[in-house]
Amino acid sequence: MGSGGIDNDGIVYDMRVAVLTLDGVFDTGLATLCDTLAIANALAGPGRSPFAVSRVGVRRRVRTGQGLIVPLDALPRRAPDLVLVPALAAKSAAGIESALGRSDVRDAAQLLSSWAARGTTVAGACTATFVLGAAALLDGLPATTTWWLAAAFRERFPNVKLDETQMLIEAGTLITAGAALAHLDLALWVVRRTSPSLARTTGRHLAFDQRPSQGAYALPHHVAHSDELVERFELWAKRNLASGSLADGARALGASQRTLERRVHHALGKSPLAFLQDLRVSHAIHELETTDRGLDEIASRVGYQAGATLRTLLRKRTGLGVRELRARGA
Repeated sequence: MGSGGIDNDGIVYDMRVAVLTLDGVFDTGLATLCDTLAIANALAGPGRSPFAVSRVGVRRRVRTGQGLIVPLDALPRRAPDLVLVPALAAKSAAGIESALGRSDVRDAAQLLSSWAARGTTVAGACTATFVLGAAALLDGLPATTTWWLAAAFRERFPNVKLDETQMLIEAGTLITAGAALAHLDLALWVVRRTSPSLARTTGRHLAFDQRPSQGAYALPHHVAHSDELVERFELWAKRNLASGSLADGARALGASQRTLERRVHHALGKSPLAFLQDLRVSHAIHELETTDRGLDEIASRVGYQAGATLRTLLRKRTGLGVRELRARGA
């Protein structure tokens, strides 16, 4: 990735980066991408900058989600080395569905497909991952998206190997990042590919630590879906975290286990047991952040016999240890 050269410090310079800016763009996402790369350019020292950044669009005029007018550069004559797509300011599955039907978003998807065919690395964060999906760039590839729209993403793009627990997934020349502030994770990924040392320096200036997973932030009960049986299963599960089983839940809801499996998987892209585990992890994180209870006691309250089991699961799901999770609530 990159068409420039390498300076004496090993930093790649003059990477041509296009920030593809659509109407209704998420203000913070756009600013985070542009500001992080500008900071990295400044910290790289005098001389040629690592990143030649332009803001481009498929329309002459773009207004952000907060109503600000964004000045745009002309589309490059040559395909850029990298195109970054900041999120659209859609806050629901219906909102992103409406956005994907717009003519400018369809044109942007075609442009991304054309650039990708010419070797451009394509990256998007949060709801922009839907635009990459609409461009058919992610079919058959691993990807992530904002965790609260994962069910909608799976339904619209069933051929994508979605893992919404991940903060960022690199699949060759296609990169996807998770929920809204994962724009910063994506921007630092770009800097890291240019110079790991520059990425560390930039991250320190931003007081930012790398986050490998969205699991510590996801609230499973906020995942958008519209299945009444799944909603009732969720309510039952919350009341029975410590002792409930899938068989108990199916009986309580008057459904067969097979029906419950099918409906939960269709709505959420996972099994009822996995969803129950998500709820247990979410509640355990809340307990760690807001109480002084010991790990063994918390484990018992959410349905695990031993604190060691919960500790392992938390590390696997969130990428964080118990002390780190407790510190977040301090």
